[in-house]
Amino acid sequence: MKWKSFAVGVACLLALPFSAQAAGQGKAQRLAGAVTAVSASSLTLALDGKSTTLAIDSSTKIVYGKGQTSLDTGDLVRVRAVGSTAKRIHVDCNCHLAAGTVSSVSSGSFVLHVLHTGPFDRVLKGNDVTIQTPTAVSGLAAGARAGVIFSATGFFRDPSFDWTKATFTAKKVRVRS
Repeated sequence: MKWKSFAVGVACLLALPFSAQAAGQGKAQRLAGAVTAVSASSLTLALDGKSTTLAIDSSTKIVYGKGQTSLDTGDLVRVRAVGSTAKRIHVDCNCHLAAGTVSSVSSGSFVLHVLHTGPFDRVLKGNDVTIQTPTAVSGLAAGARAGVIFSATGFFRDPSFDWTKATFTAKKVRVRS
């Protein structure tokens, strides 16, 4: 008797997604991209060089990643959508990593010759990258070694992302002389 009840429960649980499709809600799709516009009722993503707009309604669940407390333009998001409505939005930390040698320092920015990167930032390796610094960084000078956690405009995994046109802003800088 226990197995029969269990089997009926599992069958009902598995039938839910099929009944949602039968009711015309469509198949769930997964998307990821950078937010280009957001309002209380919609979200627009830059995805593979194209713009995709999804509705946000009372059933949309928004989950904030590390250090995130709101959904803003420039945020990186993962979305599960049904039809043209976002059902779950995960706001990812726009955190990237690079380490290397400081080539030059100017007011509000510095150039880093990147020797090491995080797993999604490999396109930066071997290049000189200008990083904006909203606050002064102690010990930052040409020739110093530095590690930087930074945010970027754009989404590194988007095939149309051009790192040479992106803006990188330091969140944390660690300098070694």
